[in-house]
Amino acid sequence: MKAVAIILASGEARRMAHPKALILHEGDKSFLQSLASTFGKASCQVLGVVGKDAEAVREQHPGLDLVESEQWRDSQMASVKVGLEAALEAGADVVLLHPVDMPALRATTVKSLLKLMGDADEALRPEFEGAPGWPVLLSRSSAQRLHDADGDQLEAVLKGMKVRRVPMKDPGVIVNINGPETYERLFGSEPKLAPPPKRRGSGKRGSPALTTVTDIGGGSGSVPMAAASDD
Repeated sequence: MKAVAIILASGEARRMAHPKALILHEGDKSFLQSLASTFGKASCQVLGVVGKDAEAVREQHPGLDLVESEQWRDSQMASVKVGLEAALEAGADVVLLHPVDMPALRATTVKSLLKLMGDADEALRPEFEGAPGWPVLLSRSSAQRLHDADGDQLEAVLKGMKVRRVPMKDPGVIVNINGPETYERLFGSEPKLAPPPKRRGSGKRGSPALTTVTDIGGGSGSVPMAAASDD
C-alpha cells in the first residue's frame, strides 16, 4: 500500500509574522520539515503544496517534493486539488491530508491510522476527546471523489463525504498553531523562522518542547481546535 501525505502549506498566513511552513517548531526544524519527518517515519511519501511564498519555502526545503498551487488565492480546495492530482499521479493507494500549522502530530498516530485504514474504500479521520482532527485519510477512490467535488472549503466538502471518525490518544491531531498568541503560549516567544537548512542540527539553537495538551491548557477544553487553515 503506497501512502502519500499531502501537507497543505499554500495559504497567506495573515495572522503570523512569517509563512507557516517556515516557522520554527522542534529543534531547528520548520513546521513543514517537522511534519515531513513525522510522515516519513510512518513510511509515507511526502508532498507539500505551496502557493504564497513558494520560492522561499523551496529554498528552505531543498530535499522536499513540493508542488505549487497557482490558484491558491481562489480557494482552499483549489490547492487541495493540486495536491490530490500529484498524489494520484504518483500512484497513491492512500492519501493523507494535513495542514502545515499542526506539527505536533505523532508518527505512531499516523502508523495506527494507516493500519486502521487498510484496504477499505472509505475516508478516515482521527478525533481527540470528541473533536475532529487531522490528518484525513482517503482511499484512492475517495481522493478522486474529493478532487471532483464542488466547493471552496475543505471542511465543507468533507461533510458531504462518508468519513469514519476514530478516537486517538494523540492531542496533536487537534492542536492548531494558527496564530502568534498560540505559538507564544506554547514556546514562550513570538513566532520565529527556522534556521537555513545548512544550520540544522548544529546544536546552537535551543529546542522548543513538543506540544502537549498540558502545554496548551491542561486538557481543560482550551486546546486550539483543528482546522485546515487557509490563511
